[in-house]
Amino acid sequence: MKQRIISSVIGLAVLRTVLYQFNTIYFNIVAAVVFLIAVYEVYNAFKDGNSKIAMICVGTFGFLLLNQQYLGLLNGRTAAVFFMTAYAACTVFGFHHIDIKTISASVLYSVYVLLGFYAILDIKAHLPYEVFGLDAAYMFILCCIIAWCCDIFAYFSGYFFGKHKMSPTLSPKKTVEGAVGGVIGAVLCACLSLYIYSLIKPFLEGSGLSYDVAARSYIQMAVVAFFGSLLGMIGDLFASAVKRQTGIKDYGNIMPGHGGVIDRFDSVLLLAPYIWRLSDFVAARGGIFHV
Repeated sequence: MKQRIISSVIGLAVLRTVLYQFNTIYFNIVAAVVFLIAVYEVYNAFKDGNSKIAMICVGTFGFLLLNQQYLGLLNGRTAAVFFMTAYAACTVFGFHHIDIKTISASVLYSVYVLLGFYAILDIKAHLPYEVFGLDAAYMFILCCIIAWCCDIFAYFSGYFFGKHKMSPTLSPKKTVEGAVGGVIGAVLCACLSLYIYSLIKPFLEGSGLSYDVAARSYIQMAVVAFFGSLLGMIGDLFASAVKRQTGIKDYGNIMPGHGGVIDRFDSVLLLAPYIWRLSDFVAARGGIFHV
């Protein structure tokens, strides 16, 4: 427990520092590097019969795609050509030492991870700072709040009240009581974050405006957090399912007590496209708040 807390504190401090660069290319580069670490973790999980060249191709493709906003190197059609050609070539030329089922599983999982990171970064394109201020950064933070607060509240709810196993095969320690506590905690923390953001947004942006949060906004946030926390738990269980079938305990050890990048971001990865989709709604209404 002590090790997990120390790692969490250090991780949050690093995240806070990186967030200062959210609206610059540096944030994208950091996200892309984290993605590359995740691809390496996927390669190790499916190591037997896997292909280093295939993982390098997926990693390169992902790194460029995650930075396309600034580099302008890829569009959808170019990306499709690159990805399909690399995948086919690796299978053909590596036929004698790879397993097609293994390489397909690892490539698909890497693309799954890539979509999660891409969703986070594309929120910036949907909510540009020049128009919406810090709303894009808040939505990214909201994604983390829902995922990680659900995880924290689920852990303690399960520890104190857990009796009924939720998924004994995939994750023996998770309980129904923990899941309920996690959803409630995520909803409460998300609503609290909305209130705090309404207070600090004018100060951080130097706008001099003030924002009143209507009751319906809290209701909407509660609904968002409710479904978001369910998605986060599914993402968590999905990552656990892969670990069980590949026979690994953790994806890595970059964060002592937490495991690897995928271990820490498993719930965020599935939650991010959901928040990404909601950014369209935020853009249509003119921002998180109405002046």
